[in-house]
Amino acid sequence: MKPKYMTEDGMNDGIARLLVAPRDLALSGAAVVHVSPARGEASAAHRALFTKYRKDLKKVLDEAVEWWAYRTQSLEEELGSAKQARVANWAEFPAGPVSDPNTVAVIRKYWLACSALNAKEAPPVGPESFLLQWVVDEGDMETAELLSAMPYWPVGLDGAGHWT
Repeated sequence: MKPKYMTEDGMNDGIARLLVAPRDLALSGAAVVHVSPARGEASAAHRALFTKYRKDLKKVLDEAVEWWAYRTQSLEEELGSAKQARVANWAEFPAGPVSDPNTVAVIRKYWLACSALNAKEAPPVGPESFLLQWVVDEGDMETAELLSAMPYWPVGLDGAGHWT
């Protein structure tokens, strides 16, 4: 699969960066899952939640890609150059189509849902694996490419080390 929005190296670097990013917060008390199960080895509840995530993610990503294409086309008309339009769009929204607030909201919603489910179901699944590694494992590199442009996961930690 040839990436549409970035180089293959850029996509792979983004995937790798996002998959290890939560480990940076372990020293701050974050509940980090160091080894996540593959989707087929996860609890039925985790697998069901992932099915909902994929449905919701597809909807918002389809809309985000349309929004991105519309912005790029509008900028091309304004600037008179396809290249300048792409550069301007990425300059304003460095995460590309996943800069769309609805997409960010879905990613955040399912990170928190996965984290909450980990308190009830074993084995625990790292939210980063749930949101991205399982997508890669399915072979959906178009979605993985879009997600890999995110500079960070849209979550934080409260004073007790819980994801917020």
